[in-house]
Amino acid sequence: MSLFLSRQFLIIVTSALLILLSLPPFGLSLFYWIGITLFFYILLIDRTYKLKHIFIFFYLIQFISLIWIIQSFSSGGLGYLILGVILISFLAGFIAFLHLGSIQLIYYFFRGKNLLPFLLPLSLSITELLKEFIIGGFPWNPSAIIYFKNLFVLKSLPIVGVYGLGLIIHLVIGLILFFLINGKRLSLYLVNILVIFSFLIGFIKQQPSFQDGEDAVNFIVIQPNIYESLVNYDVIENIEKYEQLTLEALQGRPDVDVIIWPEGSLPIDLNNRPGLLKRLGSILENNQKLILGSSAIENDVLLYNRLYVLNETGVIEQYYDKQKLVLFGEYVPWVKPLVSRFLNLGMNYVPGNNQSLINLPNQLKATPMICFESIFEYQLINENICQSDLVIQISNDSWFGKWYGPQQHLANSLIRSVEFQKTLIRSTPSGVSAVIQPNGVISHRIDNDQRDFFFYSYKPSNQIINCSSTIFYVISLLLLILISSWIYVRVKK
Repeated sequence: MSLFLSRQFLIIVTSALLILLSLPPFGLSLFYWIGITLFFYILLIDRTYKLKHIFIFFYLIQFISLIWIIQSFSSGGLGYLILGVILISFLAGFIAFLHLGSIQLIYYFFRGKNLLPFLLPLSLSITELLKEFIIGGFPWNPSAIIYFKNLFVLKSLPIVGVYGLGLIIHLVIGLILFFLINGKRLSLYLVNILVIFSFLIGFIKQQPSFQDGEDAVNFIVIQPNIYESLVNYDVIENIEKYEQLTLEALQGRPDVDVIIWPEGSLPIDLNNRPGLLKRLGSILENNQKLILGSSAIENDVLLYNRLYVLNETGVIEQYYDKQKLVLFGEYVPWVKPLVSRFLNLGMNYVPGNNQSLINLPNQLKATPMICFESIFEYQLINENICQSDLVIQISNDSWFGKWYGPQQHLANSLIRSVEFQKTLIRSTPSGVSAVIQPNGVISHRIDNDQRDFFFYSYKPSNQIINCSSTIFYVISLLLLILISSWIYVRVKK
């Protein structure tokens, strides 16, 4: 109890709240710099801080920033709500332990050394990389996310990557701490001016560029404002809502080439429903395509989260099965099959194993993504992004209600699309559906809790861009800094 009445707790809460205000939907990037610097500075100068203080600090940040996930459980009743609180508590605690372990790693090798203030913030980059690769990966809200509104800072992403920008942020915070601890005021002022400038230029807006022409491909994105429930769902009612809104959209733009419905448009096994497929195809005119998300059962035992591409006859021309599944949401490890009310089919999803491009009119090629796949450093997906013209992401953010989860997902998808310099078209049942340009400008948008559609014309670009991943270089640089620092302090000793 004494912790909650102490100065330590006040600093922990203040720093955590500042960092939370830097994350989506707020995006006040300067607060991240202040919050992280304040916490590590007190940690360095106050020897009364213990491991529990570090854990509580990161636990607060993770729990509050992820609490929106509980919304997806609440529609199942009190039992599922309690389960959601337990799972989010576990997830927040696990990530907090990763942070604690990374900090302890830095302390172990550099405790008492003059480089400790500079190196301590690098523990945050270590944790970001660990989140990407262990236990299925949860690379949510990397530090680069604080600049999701800052189109000028985002221009660096194709060069340094998402994790590279995070490493740069933590290196500069390390310099601030080093100058602060060692009393180098002039250097401290210059670095702080640079940080403040990077924040202020984010208020300068850029206009989206609209494309049109004879070889353009025309899309309509549908958002019917449907919220998912663990206990109440009606397939026919969903179909009618999608059909009605799609027909409204086609009345204004009958020349559209591709119609996009979101992930989980129909919570059934669409793969084995020829009558329903034919009904969906009847909405289309000749040569039009319908992209939508639904489940698919293969060989009576394998359940996939699938993106379908249908033609006007209801024939499945192409499909893509989600490869990066959500732990506990789409599958539970080591349990097959699991009766899951989330899946509505009493089965675990299994990951797809075929990462293929979607062929669209005018020889356009699109990389398909489903939900959280847009935030992963995933080799097969990354390779296809480089070979495609744009990315089509279908997602079901309706599980997260009207909280800030959909806003965070949009921001995480945005920084990834900027990193690979690809236009991203995303469709969700209740928001946020959008078109993200390669420079980070959101040119089309339907906000959360709205029923609407938009038309988007994409003209292929012949510009050759470098969209390869930078993560190998980031890991190499991080290791080089840590190893060089260790050698330096050993030699100096």
